[in-house]
Amino acid sequence: MDESELLFNLFYFLLCMVIIYPPEEFQRLGFTIEQLFARFLGEEYLDFVGYHLRRTSLNLFVHSCLPFSYFLIHRLKFSVFATQEPLEDSDLDPDFPMPQEAVAFKTLTWKTAQRFSVLAVLAMPALIFNWHQQNWRRHPISKALSKYSISPGSYRAVASEIGTEFRQPDIYKKKLNSISSVIATQNWIIKTTIYNVHFAHQTNTSLSVAKAETYNISQQDQNDTLQMISIIVRPMRQGVSDFHIRINALEFRNLENRVRRPIAIPSNIQFHRNVIDRFVDVFKAQVALNPIFPEDANTDKCFACMLIEPNTKIHKQCADFDRNGAPLADGACCSNCYCRPMWCVECLARWFAARQSDVDREVWLEQKCTCPMCRAKFCVLDVSYITPTVDATNLTQYQGAEGEADDTT
Repeated sequence: MDESELLFNLFYFLLCMVIIYPPEEFQRLGFTIEQLFARFLGEEYLDFVGYHLRRTSLNLFVHSCLPFSYFLIHRLKFSVFATQEPLEDSDLDPDFPMPQEAVAFKTLTWKTAQRFSVLAVLAMPALIFNWHQQNWRRHPISKALSKYSISPGSYRAVASEIGTEFRQPDIYKKKLNSISSVIATQNWIIKTTIYNVHFAHQTNTSLSVAKAETYNISQQDQNDTLQMISIIVRPMRQGVSDFHIRINALEFRNLENRVRRPIAIPSNIQFHRNVIDRFVDVFKAQVALNPIFPEDANTDKCFACMLIEPNTKIHKQCADFDRNGAPLADGACCSNCYCRPMWCVECLARWFAARQSDVDREVWLEQKCTCPMCRAKFCVLDVSYITPTVDATNLTQYQGAEGEADDTT
Protein backbone atom coordinates (compact mmCIF):
# COMPACT_ATOMS: atom_id res chain seq x y z
CA MET A 1 0.00 0.00 0.00
CA ASP A 2 1.58 3.24 -1.16
CA GLU A 3 1.21 6.63 0.49
CA SER A 4 -1.59 7.87 -1.77
CA GLU A 5 -3.70 4.78 -1.10
CA LEU A 6 -3.13 5.09 2.64
CA LEU A 7 -4.23 8.73 2.59
CA PHE A 8 -7.28 7.85 0.53
CA ASN A 9 -8.28 5.12 3.01
CA LEU A 10 -7.90 7.53 5.90
CA PHE A 11 -9.91 10.21 4.10
CA TYR A 12 -12.72 7.81 3.22
CA PHE A 13 -12.86 6.48 6.78
CA LEU A 14 -13.24 10.02 8.14
CA LEU A 15 -15.89 10.73 5.51
CA CYS A 16 -17.89 7.68 6.63
CA MET A 17 -17.67 8.77 10.26
CA VAL A 18 -18.91 12.24 9.34
CA ILE A 19 -21.84 10.76 7.40
CA ILE A 20 -22.84 8.29 10.12
CA TYR A 21 -22.06 10.51 13.13
CA PRO A 22 -22.32 14.08 11.82
CA PRO A 23 -20.62 16.65 14.09
CA GLU A 24 -22.30 19.88 15.11
CA GLU A 25 -20.43 21.88 12.47
CA PHE A 26 -21.88 19.75 9.67
CA GLN A 27 -25.34 19.95 11.22
CA ARG A 28 -25.18 23.74 11.25
CA LEU A 29 -24.09 23.78 7.61
CA GLY A 30 -26.87 21.37 6.63
CA PHE A 31 -24.55 18.54 5.57
CA THR A 32 -26.52 15.67 7.09
CA ILE A 33 -28.68 13.00 5.50
CA GLU A 34 -31.85 14.40 7.08
CA GLN A 35 -31.14 17.92 5.87
CA LEU A 36 -29.95 17.00 2.38
CA PHE A 37 -33.05 14.84 1.78
CA ALA A 38 -35.46 17.11 3.65
CA ARG A 39 -37.89 17.30 0.72
CA PHE A 40 -38.15 13.52 0.56
CA LEU A 41 -38.49 13.02 4.32
CA GLY A 42 -41.09 15.72 4.88
CA GLU A 43 -41.73 17.55 8.14
CA GLU A 44 -41.32 15.76 11.45
CA TYR A 45 -43.72 18.25 13.01
CA LEU A 46 -46.55 17.30 10.65
CA ASP A 47 -46.08 13.52 10.45
CA PHE A 48 -43.86 12.26 13.25
CA VAL A 49 -44.12 8.51 12.67
CA GLY A 50 -44.09 8.78 8.87
CA TYR A 51 -41.03 10.99 9.00
CA HIS A 52 -39.07 8.47 11.06
CA LEU A 53 -40.23 5.57 8.88
CA ARG A 54 -38.64 7.28 5.91
CA ARG A 55 -35.64 8.57 7.88
CA THR A 56 -34.55 5.19 9.25
CA SER A 57 -35.00 3.55 5.84
CA LEU A 58 -32.97 6.27 4.13
CA ASN A 59 -30.18 6.01 6.71
CA LEU A 60 -29.99 2.26 6.23
CA PHE A 61 -29.77 2.60 2.45
CA VAL A 62 -27.17 5.40 2.41
CA HIS A 63 -24.95 3.66 4.96
CA SER A 64 -25.15 0.37 3.06
CA CYS A 65 -23.81 2.16 -0.03
CA LEU A 66 -20.64 3.36 1.70
CA PRO A 67 -18.61 0.12 1.31
CA PHE A 68 -19.65 -0.24 -2.33
CA SER A 69 -18.70 3.39 -3.02
CA TYR A 70 -15.27 2.77 -1.53
CA PHE A 71 -14.56 -0.20 -3.78
CA LEU A 72 -15.98 1.61 -6.81
CA ILE A 73 -13.77 4.66 -6.28
CA HIS A 74 -10.78 2.44 -5.58
CA ARG A 75 -11.44 0.46 -8.74
CA LEU A 76 -11.62 3.59 -10.84
CA LYS A 77 -8.39 4.85 -9.26
CA PHE A 78 -10.19 8.05 -8.29
CA SER A 79 -8.04 9.47 -5.52
CA VAL A 80 -7.15 13.12 -5.11
CA PHE A 81 -4.01 12.02 -3.31
CA ALA A 82 -2.68 9.88 -6.16
CA THR A 83 0.65 11.24 -7.40
CA GLN A 84 2.05 8.31 -9.34
CA GLU A 85 1.02 5.19 -11.19
CA PRO A 86 0.89 1.88 -9.32
CA LEU A 87 4.13 -0.06 -9.34
CA GLU A 88 4.48 -3.05 -11.63
CA ASP A 89 5.47 -6.43 -10.27
CA SER A 90 8.94 -5.97 -11.70
CA ASP A 91 9.34 -2.71 -9.78
CA LEU A 92 8.74 -4.28 -6.37
CA ASP A 93 11.65 -4.53 -4.00
CA PRO A 94 13.19 -7.99 -4.50
CA ASP A 95 14.66 -7.92 -0.99
CA PHE A 96 11.19 -7.95 0.61
CA PRO A 97 9.03 -10.29 -1.46
CA MET A 98 5.47 -11.06 -0.29
CA PRO A 99 4.76 -14.78 0.22
CA GLN A 100 2.38 -16.31 -2.27
CA GLU A 101 0.06 -17.41 0.54
CA ALA A 102 -0.23 -13.82 1.77
CA VAL A 103 -0.93 -12.58 -1.75
CA ALA A 104 -3.63 -15.21 -2.23
CA PHE A 105 -5.24 -14.43 1.14
CA LYS A 106 -5.21 -10.69 0.44
CA THR A 107 -6.80 -11.20 -2.97
CA LEU A 108 -9.48 -13.52 -1.57
CA THR A 109 -10.31 -11.10 1.26
CA TRP A 110 -10.51 -8.17 -1.12
CA LYS A 111 -12.83 -9.96 -3.56
CA THR A 112 -15.03 -11.27 -0.73
CA ALA A 113 -15.43 -7.77 0.68
CA GLN A 114 -16.32 -6.48 -2.78
CA ARG A 115 -19.02 -9.10 -3.21
CA PHE A 116 -20.50 -8.36 0.21
CA SER A 117 -20.61 -4.63 -0.60
CA VAL A 118 -22.50 -5.35 -3.83
CA LEU A 119 -24.82 -7.70 -1.95
CA ALA A 120 -25.56 -4.99 0.63
CA VAL A 121 -26.44 -2.46 -2.07
CA LEU A 122 -28.84 -4.95 -3.67
CA ALA A 123 -30.32 -6.32 -0.43
CA MET A 124 -31.10 -3.06 1.35
CA PRO A 125 -33.45 -1.66 -1.34
CA ALA A 126 -35.24 -5.01 -1.41
CA LEU A 127 -35.62 -4.92 2.38
CA ILE A 128 -36.88 -1.33 2.35
CA PHE A 129 -39.31 -2.16 -0.45
CA ASN A 130 -40.64 -5.03 1.66
CA TRP A 131 -41.09 -2.65 4.61
CA HIS A 132 -42.95 -0.17 2.41
CA GLN A 133 -45.59 -2.69 1.37
CA GLN A 134 -49.08 -2.24 2.86
CA ASN A 135 -48.38 1.30 4.02
CA TRP A 136 -45.17 0.50 5.97
CA ARG A 137 -46.87 -2.19 8.05
CA ARG A 138 -43.77 -4.41 7.98
CA HIS A 139 -41.36 -1.76 9.21
CA PRO A 140 -39.96 -2.38 12.75
CA ILE A 141 -41.40 0.95 13.92
CA SER A 142 -44.87 0.00 12.69
CA LYS A 143 -44.62 -3.42 14.32
CA ALA A 144 -43.67 -1.80 17.64
CA LEU A 145 -46.61 0.62 17.47
CA SER A 146 -49.06 -2.13 16.52
CA LYS A 147 -48.46 -3.70 19.95
CA TYR A 148 -50.12 -0.64 21.49
CA SER A 149 -53.04 -0.68 19.08
CA ILE A 150 -56.50 -1.96 19.94
CA SER A 151 -56.92 -3.34 16.41
CA PRO A 152 -54.41 -6.15 15.77
CA GLY A 153 -51.86 -5.33 13.09
CA SER A 154 -52.90 -1.67 12.79
CA TYR A 155 -50.66 1.16 13.88
CA ARG A 156 -52.21 4.21 12.21
CA ALA A 157 -54.38 5.22 15.19
CA VAL A 158 -51.40 5.06 17.56
CA ALA A 159 -49.23 6.96 15.07
CA SER A 160 -51.89 9.66 14.77
CA GLU A 161 -52.07 10.00 18.57
CA ILE A 162 -48.29 10.36 18.83
CA GLY A 163 -48.23 12.92 16.03
CA THR A 164 -50.93 14.99 17.73
CA GLU A 165 -49.09 14.99 21.06
CA PHE A 166 -45.78 15.81 19.37
CA ARG A 167 -47.28 19.00 17.95
CA GLN A 168 -48.18 20.26 21.42
CA PRO A 169 -45.93 23.05 22.71
CA ASP A 170 -45.21 21.56 26.15
CA ILE A 171 -43.28 18.46 25.09
CA TYR A 172 -39.78 17.65 26.31
CA LYS A 173 -37.26 17.08 23.53
CA LYS A 174 -33.53 16.73 24.11
CA LYS A 175 -30.85 15.73 21.65
CA LEU A 176 -28.70 13.08 23.34
CA ASN A 177 -26.00 13.01 20.66
CA SER A 178 -25.67 13.41 16.92
CA ILE A 179 -27.75 10.29 16.15
CA SER A 180 -30.31 9.99 18.95
CA SER A 181 -32.74 12.09 20.96
CA VAL A 182 -35.36 11.61 23.66
CA ILE A 183 -38.91 12.98 23.55
CA ALA A 184 -41.49 13.00 26.33
CA THR A 185 -45.06 13.92 25.42
CA GLN A 186 -48.19 13.79 27.51
CA ASN A 187 -48.50 10.00 27.26
CA TRP A 188 -45.39 8.75 25.49
CA ILE A 189 -41.66 8.41 26.08
CA ILE A 190 -39.81 8.15 22.77
CA LYS A 191 -36.17 7.59 21.92
CA THR A 192 -35.05 8.04 18.32
CA THR A 193 -31.91 6.32 17.07
CA ILE A 194 -30.17 6.08 13.74
CA TYR A 195 -32.08 2.99 12.52
CA ASN A 196 -35.03 2.68 14.90
CA VAL A 197 -37.42 4.49 17.24
CA HIS A 198 -38.39 3.15 20.68
CA PHE A 199 -41.81 3.87 22.19
CA ALA A 200 -43.14 3.48 25.73
CA HIS A 201 -46.60 4.46 26.93
CA GLN A 202 -46.33 6.18 30.29
CA THR A 203 -49.36 4.46 31.81
CA ASN A 204 -47.66 1.06 31.86
CA THR A 205 -43.97 1.94 32.00
CA SER A 206 -41.47 1.97 34.85
CA LEU A 207 -38.36 4.13 34.91
CA SER A 208 -35.29 3.69 37.07
CA VAL A 209 -31.78 5.10 37.17
CA ALA A 210 -29.29 2.35 36.33
CA LYS A 211 -26.00 4.15 36.94
CA ALA A 212 -24.35 7.54 37.19
CA GLU A 213 -20.94 8.26 35.68
CA THR A 214 -18.72 11.23 36.50
CA TYR A 215 -16.07 12.53 34.09
CA ASN A 216 -13.37 15.12 34.73
CA ILE A 217 -13.51 17.73 31.99
CA SER A 218 -10.33 19.50 33.05
CA GLN A 219 -7.19 17.88 34.41
CA GLN A 220 -6.23 21.08 36.22
CA ASP A 221 -9.58 21.56 37.99
CA GLN A 222 -10.93 18.41 39.63
CA ASN A 223 -14.20 20.20 40.39
CA ASP A 224 -14.91 20.72 36.69
CA THR A 225 -16.86 17.51 36.13
CA LEU A 226 -19.63 16.14 33.95
CA GLN A 227 -22.18 13.65 35.25
CA MET A 228 -24.11 11.35 32.94
CA ILE A 229 -26.93 9.11 34.13
CA SER A 230 -28.44 6.10 32.42
CA ILE A 231 -32.20 5.60 32.82
CA ILE A 232 -33.83 2.27 32.00
CA VAL A 233 -37.30 2.55 30.46
CA ARG A 234 -39.21 -0.72 30.93
CA PRO A 235 -42.55 -0.91 29.10
CA MET A 236 -44.93 -3.44 30.65
CA ARG A 237 -46.53 -4.14 27.28
CA GLN A 238 -45.81 -7.65 26.08
CA GLY A 239 -43.41 -7.81 23.16
CA VAL A 240 -42.00 -4.30 23.68
CA SER A 241 -38.31 -4.26 24.57
CA ASP A 242 -36.63 -2.06 27.17
CA PHE A 243 -34.38 0.82 26.17
CA HIS A 244 -31.90 3.15 27.84
CA ILE A 245 -31.78 6.94 28.00
CA ARG A 246 -28.38 8.45 28.76
CA ILE A 247 -28.64 12.13 29.63
CA ASN A 248 -26.72 14.82 31.44
CA ALA A 249 -27.52 14.76 35.15
CA LEU A 250 -28.47 18.44 34.97
CA GLU A 251 -31.28 17.49 32.57
CA PHE A 252 -32.76 14.96 34.97
CA ARG A 253 -35.05 17.48 36.65
CA ASN A 254 -36.52 18.63 33.33
CA LEU A 255 -37.24 15.06 32.25
CA GLU A 256 -38.64 14.14 35.66
CA ASN A 257 -41.04 17.08 35.58
CA ARG A 258 -42.37 16.05 32.16
CA VAL A 259 -43.01 12.33 32.65
CA ARG A 260 -45.96 11.24 34.72
CA ARG A 261 -44.29 8.14 36.10
CA PRO A 262 -41.83 8.41 39.02
CA ILE A 263 -38.19 7.70 38.26
CA ALA A 264 -36.79 5.30 40.84
CA ILE A 265 -33.32 6.18 42.12
CA PRO A 266 -31.41 3.48 44.06
CA SER A 267 -29.92 4.63 47.33
CA ASN A 268 -26.38 3.83 46.17
CA ILE A 269 -26.57 6.20 43.18
CA GLN A 270 -25.84 9.87 43.83
CA PHE A 271 -25.78 12.65 41.25
CA HIS A 272 -26.42 16.37 40.87
CA ARG A 273 -30.00 16.95 39.81
CA ASN A 274 -29.46 20.60 38.93
CA VAL A 275 -26.78 23.29 38.73
CA ILE A 276 -27.29 24.31 42.36
CA ASP A 277 -26.57 20.80 43.65
CA ARG A 278 -23.39 20.68 41.64
CA PHE A 279 -22.31 24.10 42.87
CA VAL A 280 -22.93 23.09 46.49
CA ASP A 281 -20.48 20.20 46.17
CA VAL A 282 -17.86 22.43 44.55
CA PHE A 283 -18.41 25.08 47.24
CA LYS A 284 -17.93 22.48 49.99
CA ALA A 285 -14.72 21.23 48.39
CA GLN A 286 -13.29 24.75 48.27
CA VAL A 287 -14.30 25.55 51.86
CA ALA A 288 -12.56 22.36 52.98
CA LEU A 289 -9.31 23.78 51.59
CA ASN A 290 -9.62 27.00 53.58
CA PRO A 291 -8.12 27.34 57.09
CA ILE A 292 -10.31 26.13 59.94
CA PHE A 293 -11.65 28.85 62.22
CA PRO A 294 -11.64 28.19 66.00
CA GLU A 295 -14.96 29.02 67.59
CA ASP A 296 -16.79 28.37 70.84
CA ALA A 297 -19.21 25.48 70.93
CA ASN A 298 -22.62 26.32 69.50
CA THR A 299 -25.76 24.41 70.38
CA ASP A 300 -28.06 26.34 68.04
CA LYS A 301 -29.37 25.05 64.73
CA CYS A 302 -28.68 26.42 61.28
CA PHE A 303 -30.71 29.59 60.80
CA ALA A 304 -31.91 28.41 57.36
CA CYS A 305 -32.62 24.68 57.52
CA MET A 306 -32.98 24.32 61.33
CA LEU A 307 -31.69 20.75 61.01
CA ILE A 308 -27.98 20.71 61.82
CA GLU A 309 -25.65 22.88 63.84
CA PRO A 310 -23.85 25.79 62.14
CA ASN A 311 -20.45 24.69 60.92
CA THR A 312 -19.12 27.71 58.98
CA LYS A 313 -17.79 31.15 59.81
CA ILE A 314 -17.38 34.11 57.46
CA HIS A 315 -14.23 36.08 58.12
CA LYS A 316 -12.06 37.97 55.66
CA GLN A 317 -8.91 36.11 54.64
CA CYS A 318 -8.68 36.77 50.90
CA ALA A 319 -6.36 39.20 49.13
CA ASP A 320 -7.94 42.22 47.45
CA PHE A 321 -6.58 41.44 43.98
CA ASP A 322 -8.24 40.18 40.82
CA ARG A 323 -7.13 37.16 38.81
CA ASN A 324 -4.58 39.30 36.94
CA GLY A 325 -2.99 40.59 40.15
CA ALA A 326 -4.43 44.10 39.87
CA PRO A 327 -5.77 45.74 43.07
CA LEU A 328 -9.54 45.77 43.43
CA ALA A 329 -11.56 48.92 43.87
CA ASP A 330 -12.77 49.72 47.36
CA GLY A 331 -16.35 48.78 46.50
CA ALA A 332 -15.29 45.37 45.15
CA CYS A 333 -13.23 44.29 48.17
CA CYS A 334 -14.47 41.83 50.75
CA SER A 335 -15.12 43.05 54.28
CA ASN A 336 -15.09 41.55 57.75
CA CYS A 337 -18.18 39.80 59.06
CA TYR A 338 -18.70 39.92 62.83
CA CYS A 339 -21.73 37.64 62.96
CA ARG A 340 -21.49 34.50 65.03
CA PRO A 341 -21.72 31.17 63.17
CA MET A 342 -25.34 30.78 62.10
CA TRP A 343 -25.25 28.75 58.87
CA CYS A 344 -24.33 25.26 57.74
CA VAL A 345 -22.12 25.03 54.69
CA GLU A 346 -24.86 23.70 52.40
CA CYS A 347 -27.32 26.48 53.20
CA LEU A 348 -24.58 29.09 52.85
CA ALA A 349 -23.63 27.63 49.46
CA ARG A 350 -27.24 27.79 48.28
CA TRP A 351 -27.49 31.39 49.49
CA PHE A 352 -24.29 32.18 47.60
CA ALA A 353 -25.59 30.56 44.39
CA ALA A 354 -28.98 32.27 44.66
CA ARG A 355 -27.26 35.68 44.55
CA GLN A 356 -25.40 34.95 41.30
CA SER A 357 -26.39 35.52 37.69
CA ASP A 358 -27.53 32.54 35.62
CA VAL A 359 -25.48 33.83 32.70
CA ASP A 360 -22.13 33.51 34.51
CA ARG A 361 -22.44 29.99 35.91
CA GLU A 362 -18.88 29.10 34.96
CA VAL A 363 -17.45 31.81 37.24
CA TRP A 364 -19.82 31.59 40.19
CA LEU A 365 -17.01 30.45 42.45
CA GLU A 366 -15.04 33.61 41.65
CA GLN A 367 -17.91 35.95 42.45
CA LYS A 368 -18.82 37.61 45.74
CA CYS A 369 -21.88 37.58 47.94
CA THR A 370 -23.16 39.34 51.04
CA CYS A 371 -23.69 37.91 54.49
CA PRO A 372 -27.38 37.04 54.99
CA MET A 373 -27.44 39.03 58.25
CA CYS A 374 -24.99 41.95 58.24
CA ARG A 375 -24.59 42.23 54.45
CA ALA A 376 -20.81 42.16 54.65
CA LYS A 377 -19.32 41.24 51.29
CA PHE A 378 -17.41 37.94 51.14
CA CYS A 379 -16.11 35.36 48.68
CA VAL A 380 -15.67 31.61 48.95
CA LEU A 381 -12.12 32.08 50.30
CA ASP A 382 -13.60 33.87 53.32
CA VAL A 383 -15.68 30.87 54.41
CA SER A 384 -14.15 28.40 56.86
CA TYR A 385 -15.32 25.39 58.75
CA ILE A 386 -15.37 25.96 62.50
CA THR A 387 -13.96 23.80 65.24
CA PRO A 388 -14.59 24.25 68.98
CA THR A 389 -11.75 25.85 70.93
CA VAL A 390 -9.95 23.84 73.60
CA ASP A 391 -11.56 25.78 76.46
CA ALA A 392 -15.01 25.37 74.96
CA THR A 393 -14.44 21.66 74.41
CA ASN A 394 -13.29 21.16 78.01
CA LEU A 395 -16.27 23.16 79.25
CA THR A 396 -18.66 21.00 77.25
CA GLN A 397 -17.07 17.81 78.54
CA TYR A 398 -17.18 19.15 82.14
CA GLN A 399 -20.85 20.05 81.82
CA GLY A 400 -21.59 16.60 80.43
CA ALA A 401 -19.76 14.88 83.29
CA GLU A 402 -21.50 17.11 85.83
CA GLY A 403 -24.87 16.22 84.34
CA GLU A 404 -24.11 12.50 84.58
CA ALA A 405 -23.11 12.93 88.24
CA ASP A 406 -26.40 14.68 89.00
CA ASP A 407 -28.32 11.85 87.36
CA THR A 408 -26.44 9.31 89.46
CA THR A 409 -27.21 11.24 92.63
